[in-house]
Amino acid sequence: MRLIKFLLVFLGVAVLVVGSIFWINRDTFLTVFQNRPAIMEGSEWVEKTYSLSGLIEFMAEQPQYAAVVSVPATEDDDRRYSNGSESPITQTIRYRSDRMYPAGTLSNLLLFITYADLVTSGSLDPNTTVNTEKIFGFYFSGLDRRPERTFRRWQRDRESPPTVNALIRYLVRHNDPAVADYLFFFMGEEEVMIRTSQLGAGRIEPPVPQFGLRMAALQPENTRPIADNLTRVSGLARSAFLDEALAIARQQWQQVREFPDVRLSSFQDQRILHGFYPRIQPDHYAGLLESIWSGTLIDEQTSELLRDLLQRSPDDRLLEPHITRYAAHFDERMSYMSGWSVAVKTKSEPFRVQIVLIVNIPAGLWFHMNSNFMVQDFHNRMFYDPAIQERTFELLMQSESAGRAGVSLIPNR
Repeated sequence: MRLIKFLLVFLGVAVLVVGSIFWINRDTFLTVFQNRPAIMEGSEWVEKTYSLSGLIEFMAEQPQYAAVVSVPATEDDDRRYSNGSESPITQTIRYRSDRMYPAGTLSNLLLFITYADLVTSGSLDPNTTVNTEKIFGFYFSGLDRRPERTFRRWQRDRESPPTVNALIRYLVRHNDPAVADYLFFFMGEEEVMIRTSQLGAGRIEPPVPQFGLRMAALQPENTRPIADNLTRVSGLARSAFLDEALAIARQQWQQVREFPDVRLSSFQDQRILHGFYPRIQPDHYAGLLESIWSGTLIDEQTSELLRDLLQRSPDDRLLEPHITRYAAHFDERMSYMSGWSVAVKTKSEPFRVQIVLIVNIPAGLWFHMNSNFMVQDFHNRMFYDPAIQERTFELLMQSESAGRAGVSLIPNR
C-alpha cells in the first residue's frame, strides 16, 4: 500500500513539474511542433558543424550563406605574444565580403558612433536623464516579451532615473530593440542619418528602427495573413520599404499607439522578416571598426570613447592569455547569425578586426549552430588558434578564387 501511495505521489509530482514546464513554454513548444518540416531543414549539415572545421567547410561549400572578414589592422615586425609564441594573426581573409548583407543589430554601431560624436563635440551631456517610459512604446507586442521583461528589471533595480550614457551601455550589452529605437530619435533622427551618410558611403544602411521595420513588414492592423504581408513587402523597392518603416517609427515616437499582438509561428516567415533588416557591406564595416581602434574615426577623442564603450570581457579562458583588450557584438535571429570582434594583443598592441555573417540558413541548422554559440567560438579561436586560421584561409580563400573563376572546388555528391 505504501509503495502504491509513493508511486502515485511520484507520478503526481512528475506530471505537475512536466506540465508546469510545458505551460510556461507553451508558445515555444507549439511553435516547434508546427514547424516540424522546417526543423529538418539543413539537417544534413548538423553533425558536420559540431566542429569549427566543419563550420568552415559549410561556409566554403555553401557560399550563399556566409561572409567573412578577418584582417590584421596594423603591421608589427615583432609578431610574438608575451609568452614568446609566434602570433598566428598574420593573414588577411576576405570571403564574399564585398556584397550587402542583412546585419540585424550590428547596424547599432551607427547609434554608438552618433552618441560618441555628440558627446565629444559638446552637443550632448552623457549625464542627461531619460524618460524610460517612452521606450515601452517601441516594444513590438507579441514578439518582445523577453527584452521588455529584462529592461523592466533593469529599470526597477536602479535607484535613480538612468542617464543617456547608462542607456547606451545597456544597449551595447543587451541589443534591446526598443532601447535602440528610442535612442535613434532621442539623439536625433537627422544626426544618425548624417553620420550614416558620411561614414556609410552607401555601403551601410541606416539603423532604421526595428519597430518600424516589423510594423511595415507584418502590418498587424490588417486582417491579411502574415505571409501575404511579407510577399507584398518583398515586391517593394528597398528604399520605399525603408522609408515606410521609418515613417511608421517616427509616428510612434510622436504619439504612442497600441497594436494587436503578433505571433510569428512560421520559421520561414521569421526568416523572410529578418532578411529585410538594415544591410552592411562587411569590407566597409570592417574599415569603420579599424578606424575606431586606430583612433582615426572622426578624431581620437571620439574613437577613445567608442573603444571604452564597446570593450567587454571575452568570457573565454583560452583567449584571455593572448589579448589585452577585446570588443565584440553578436546578434542571433532566426536563420541569421552576425558578429564582429576586435582583439588587441600584447606589447605594441596591434589589433585584428573580424566580421562573420551567416545569413538566410535553413531553420534546423540555425537552431543547432545557435545553441552551440558557433559564431562566437569561431571569432575567438581565429584570434589565437593557428590551425583554425590556416583552415579558414585555405578553404575560404581558395573557394573565393575558384568562385570568381567559375570553377567549383566541391565534388559532386
